[in-house]
Amino acid sequence: MVWFRRGLAATGLVAALSLGAVTAQAEHGEMDFPGIGPVTIRTIKAVGALPSIALADAHGRVLLNATVGGTQSEYFRVAKGANGKLNPTVHYAVLPGPDPSSRAVLAVAAATGGSDCAYEAIVFGSDHGKLSLWTPKTLDTMAEGGIFVGDLGARRGYGLAVWNFIWGDEPHVAPHRYRVWLYHLNRRRMKFYPTATLTTHGHYADDTAALRELRLTFPNLTHAIPRLSC
Repeated sequence: MVWFRRGLAATGLVAALSLGAVTAQAEHGEMDFPGIGPVTIRTIKAVGALPSIALADAHGRVLLNATVGGTQSEYFRVAKGANGKLNPTVHYAVLPGPDPSSRAVLAVAAATGGSDCAYEAIVFGSDHGKLSLWTPKTLDTMAEGGIFVGDLGARRGYGLAVWNFIWGDEPHVAPHRYRVWLYHLNRRRMKFYPTATLTTHGHYADDTAALRELRLTFPNLTHAIPRLSC
């Protein structure tokens, strides 16, 4: 079960999950990383460029700077609408790592279209005082899909799950089959490697029911990030 309460920052929230506390920020903030100390996390949305995220230590030194969206589609280049709003936006959630010496960050760029939202995401984190990118490529899904980082259950260990609906002959708004991609975190390389691809037999109107068929019990972390969903 997942529940939310207002907490650490004016733009953030804390989601209590079975694996620990998740701090989700809409824009930017400061977090403590084990072995590193206070780190400022800043999202960057420059018109005409791809959205990115930058981390700096207490002395202002850049520790990591990574593109969040756009490696799958040029549609993710930031544009300003007539109302002054930027599209896409980029947000993040700070998550527990595989042990107390590590911490993970899920950063998601959300591009709003006419009838849906496309998401591209990366995962990076700290391990024994070092920051690195854990995803070998940008993850992509949509508002009907989802992403989870943490203990995958069923003795799979700490990993990553990405899922999305499969658009067949049915209309966009109709129930769909779903596909889930599972990844395991290699602790020596601190990289996610694919381990399995699961597909539902049934058609479902939402991802919760699809995950239930596949006996996957983890939550959708895109729902824990403020102002991300369509």
